[in-house]
Amino acid sequence: MAQVEIDPTLGVPLYRQIMNILRAEIATGKVDAGEPMTEAKLEARFGVSLAPIKQALKELTREGVVVRKQGKGTFPAPQSAVDRPADLKTGDLYRYLADRGLKPTSTVRDIERVVPPASIRSRLGLGERVAVLHFTRLITVGNQPFAENDVYVVASPTFSPSVDELKDGGSALALLEQREGVVLDHAEHEAWATSASAQQAAALGVDRDSPLLVIDTVFYARGGSAVGWRRAIHRPEEFKFHFITRD
Repeated sequence: MAQVEIDPTLGVPLYRQIMNILRAEIATGKVDAGEPMTEAKLEARFGVSLAPIKQALKELTREGVVVRKQGKGTFPAPQSAVDRPADLKTGDLYRYLADRGLKPTSTVRDIERVVPPASIRSRLGLGERVAVLHFTRLITVGNQPFAENDVYVVASPTFSPSVDELKDGGSALALLEQREGVVLDHAEHEAWATSASAQQAAALGVDRDSPLLVIDTVFYARGGSAVGWRRAIHRPEEFKFHFITRD
């Protein structure tokens, strides 16, 4: 089947025509997901200068239609590799990934007791000087960064899990229940899209300003007290978050 080409007489900006063509071809599976969409190839195909090619790829990246992989190039965004069920319990995502054969791993760093930023203290109902357990977790799936989690846990000063206890699926909240009898009741989530900062881009292996999915979660114990806060930052092409609402 012949490829659709641009028409300079339409009065539609060239980059917009290129976007529309590539978007349609990706949606219908006509583009090889494993082949990088290089600027040189697109220049040769459409017979235009580099400027509209760059603009088209930039806009498609913002839309999440394509993804820019650091050091590899621009590729069609694949379907979500991980489809998180709405009924998945807190702390079970790692096990869910493993059960699907995705071979997750995780590394934990910066375990320390700190006073959280004001916005997090407010969500957790803490005073200005209350220190909590804090750590960062990077989850990898198939040798690719999957999510970076920033975690705060409200616990006594004696609660100090090690890196070995938390890595590769170890849940701080599960340990909190085992050691201090704090039983989780429910969690509240907030999700939105953002663009990658330099630090986030380096951690997740994407270009700076690439789209990311952010999910903030507050964990509540029985009785209603907040016991934890987590910010999970995902590459959006690899994660789909389901939720249920009830009247």
